[in-house]
Amino acid sequence: MKRIVLMIITFLWICSGVYSQELTKNQKEKIASEIVADFEKNIKASESFDAKGLTDCVDDTLKAGFMNNGIFLNSFDEVMRNYDEGIRGVKSLKYSISNKRITVLADNAALLTASGNVSLVLEDGRIITGGFAWTFVYTKVNKNWKIIHTHMSTPR
Repeated sequence: MKRIVLMIITFLWICSGVYSQELTKNQKEKIASEIVADFEKNIKASESFDAKGLTDCVDDTLKAGFMNNGIFLNSFDEVMRNYDEGIRGVKSLKYSISNKRITVLADNAALLTASGNVSLVLEDGRIITGGFAWTFVYTKVNKNWKIIHTHMSTPR
């Protein structure tokens, strides 16, 4: 019994040290502001079908993988191939963010979760709308925030 209690205490002690860095409120607000600015840039790149703009916001060197509606994608190249296929026949794309939360984990790591609706106008005039739910993992690379993992889904 003593051994189990000691293992639990050790586990809790280890976990308490890896949750996050102690940052001031101002530091967290500054990081959150930087993440919001980057996220808004990503949305604009997506809405304008700017593949280079989307690629510039990602660092795939850690090979964390990406999730898209339950499908695991090994690389950002696979994400972009799906994106290119998905926008065929789309004339315009507009996101409406209804919920967004940023969790600052450290001075070089943050999470952004968002949900909302998307509206696509197809070249044949049809309009398709639907919801989305996203999680982005950001890290700081060479003084710039980069996405290293995403989990995107379409709520049912």
